[in-house]
Amino acid sequence: MCKARTDASRLGDWQAVVERVGHPPLRRGLEARITALLAESGSSVPLDDYVTLLEDFSKAAEPSATAWLVGSSSELPFGGALDGIALSSPSLGTALHWMCQYFPLLQDSTLLKLEVGEERATLHYRILDPSIWPRHEDALYTLGLLSSLLRCAAPGSWKHVQVGLEVEQEHASADLEAVLKARVEYGSPTNWLRFPAALLDAPLSPVHATNGDVLKQLAWRLSRRNQQLPLSDRARQMIYREMSEGRVSQEHIAKELGVSGRTLRRKLAEEGLSFQELLDDCRMRFATLEFRTRRGVSLSEMALRLGYSEHSTFSRAFARWAGMAPQQYRRHVAAAA
Repeated sequence: MCKARTDASRLGDWQAVVERVGHPPLRRGLEARITALLAESGSSVPLDDYVTLLEDFSKAAEPSATAWLVGSSSELPFGGALDGIALSSPSLGTALHWMCQYFPLLQDSTLLKLEVGEERATLHYRILDPSIWPRHEDALYTLGLLSSLLRCAAPGSWKHVQVGLEVEQEHASADLEAVLKARVEYGSPTNWLRFPAALLDAPLSPVHATNGDVLKQLAWRLSRRNQQLPLSDRARQMIYREMSEGRVSQEHIAKELGVSGRTLRRKLAEEGLSFQELLDDCRMRFATLEFRTRRGVSLSEMALRLGYSEHSTFSRAFARWAGMAPQQYRRHVAAAA
């Protein structure tokens, strides 16, 4: 399994913040970590190292909810190639559409998805890799970046925005409703911004015609990236993405990957895997994360999210993976916490 990575440009905002840290030992330590990370990794950095850096910085820095403040005060909504998309799109909806489509070029193993209803639109963000936790500050930082795009399109719209976060309220870094100035829903399956769907038509300023050649180049880069990434890694990310929506089947995943079910089975076999083995591994990792972070989730709800029709079937499978029943694992996690 390839290690998930994120574009090194995402460290830019944090380098600027570190320079303003008033505590010299903290500043020097963070500067050294960022410098070492960039020196070792080049144009992209390991996603888990990046997320850990944000967590450590935000715990030590003042004021609280630093990650949100850093993201929401950023002049550009994203680093790298996606800046051009956001600033050259004629409307907020167009910008979000292209950002969702090409976000994998900026960061691996991540969901950025726009859902549009009749009255409300929801922009979801979540790191798909269950082993990367905690990741609260990354969520606040990225939602802060997205909020800056909303404010750019419709400056007076923030009072109509709601925020959802994966983190439970007792583990939040601050009184986030006071900091974000919005209603916050904790313990959500994803991190999200929910806003009036009419805002999607709001023009972005300044507006420049989107360069078709730029979009073609991004499409080529995304296609090349997918070709170079092992199919098992692409399938694993797709399984994590679709799992919470109950659409995890071999044929559905194959369709989403743009191959036939037969081709999916053949290519996985070339990597020494079967689809069932891959699915079981993803289910185990996803379930253990959920039990660690959402202690109120029922076994029936967990079984449904993982694609089991009966929670007893899930319980037997979990016991095979973890060597103990789900209830015992949950008590073990609670005791450790």
